[in-house]
Amino acid sequence: MKNKKLVTLALATALTVSAMAPAFANPVLISEAPAADSAIVSQEEQAMQFAKAFGTVQEVNEQESYILVATELDEIRFNIDENTWLMDGQTGFPVTLADLEGKEVAVAHSMAMTMSIPAQSYAHAVITKGDVMPNYAVIEAVTETEDGIRLTTENGGMWVTVAKDAQVSPFRTRNIVTVQDLQPGAQVVLFYDVVAMSYPGQAYTERVVLLQPADAVQEEVSETPEKAPAMVNLREAVTGMGFDIQWDAESRTVILQKGAFTATIIIGDENYGINRMLVRDQAPEIRDGRTYVPQSFVDAVKEALN
Repeated sequence: MKNKKLVTLALATALTVSAMAPAFANPVLISEAPAADSAIVSQEEQAMQFAKAFGTVQEVNEQESYILVATELDEIRFNIDENTWLMDGQTGFPVTLADLEGKEVAVAHSMAMTMSIPAQSYAHAVITKGDVMPNYAVIEAVTETEDGIRLTTENGGMWVTVAKDAQVSPFRTRNIVTVQDLQPGAQVVLFYDVVAMSYPGQAYTERVVLLQPADAVQEEVSETPEKAPAMVNLREAVTGMGFDIQWDAESRTVILQKGAFTATIIIGDENYGINRMLVRDQAPEIRDGRTYVPQSFVDAVKEALN
């Protein structure tokens, strides 16, 4: 199958060989307000959004549960919790926070990032670099091809062809998994270094680690209504507070601004920005063209204003 790695490999000028995966959308700085836009994103178009960073872990703080990563541009503090995937990119096995000390890592993190020094963001996945670049992804669509299956990721911005005989490994379990287990909604790590410079970007992989199957995601979602906080219409909830409400369709971000005070809401992202702080809550969503957020977030905004 190695001689079938992307038809586009024959077009050398259309390829780039790099230690970095294709770019995700840039993170949204909490105190920076994007231009207003009236576009509406339906629930069907929503997908998990995240940015990426590559660098070396300079500090591990197990007590406060974060790592400090030195990237090409700056140092970033990534906050870790029980939902963060920590994986060795060479073996595909789980690692601990302490194992990351001094390692080169690929980090998939929240689109929300503070403008503090160092900047802070929440890490969805931290994977140490191996021989081949590990690329965290959430599968959005699956299409059969002659060479195997094609996975759509990154909000339609990336196509990754998985070979028919690809090595598909489970994470933290001994379950037997195959290419057929790669379904929309599954969280995976795809290993590839070569990306076609096209849109969507295109890559080929013979190795996949299945972090969480799609059915596991669905089971978690089915349990959510019992635990989910009350969701309220954002515009109605903040009426009377004096906010200028702005919407950026490209990043799917709502900015509440009142003088120097800002609050950042990213559709589908559990991380909210309130001035220079990051708080986690039920992810905001679009219902009938309106943004809905947890009442607890609105309460936190009111408290910060006072």
